[in-house]
Amino acid sequence: MKPIERTLTLLKQMFKDEPRFIMGRYGRNGWATCSFNKPLTSQEIESCLPEDNFSLPKDYKHFLTLYDGCGLFRTESDLILELFPLKEMLEMSEEHHSEDGLLSEGNFWIIGQIDEDWILIDKNQCTDAEGSFKKPYITVVHPSDGLDMAVPLNLNFECFLERAIIAQGDYFWEWSEDLEMTVIYDDTLTYEEVDETLYLEDKK
Repeated sequence: MKPIERTLTLLKQMFKDEPRFIMGRYGRNGWATCSFNKPLTSQEIESCLPEDNFSLPKDYKHFLTLYDGCGLFRTESDLILELFPLKEMLEMSEEHHSEDGLLSEGNFWIIGQIDEDWILIDKNQCTDAEGSFKKPYITVVHPSDGLDMAVPLNLNFECFLERAIIAQGDYFWEWSEDLEMTVIYDDTLTYEEVDETLYLEDKK
């Protein structure tokens, strides 16, 4: 079983019986569910793709043969992580590559959304179908920003999806830079003293 298949199988097992309570930063929480679309065959995938010099990365293509998109960590108010069906992905990508679209100056596929950010595949890293899955081609950007604000994650799809699931749809790539709330422990002697001495300090 490939890593991406193992990750999704375990996730489905976790959510198969009933919603699960999830937690995120800044008090975000809720009872969440996950849903998965029917898979595509390799022939169906190839028939949808335009004839150009770009190929879908091998690991992303394998995902489509498992599920043609999915909605992960859906709460009453949010769909935290969504991966679009292939046809929707291609249509949306073409729309935003129009002359006045956000992606007009780059070659990207919009494969989904994590919270408010789009998940992009950099097509320039995908001219080699066999080797592209090893390349760091995943980028994220807010739809209201330009490509100059895009954040390359230095990850392929397989690694991105695993980390996004572990983080329950949180912006895991920001964790090492998130200094808004840093916990500082004073000179405590015992665990019981922590509650009394714990304080928050903004790092600037």
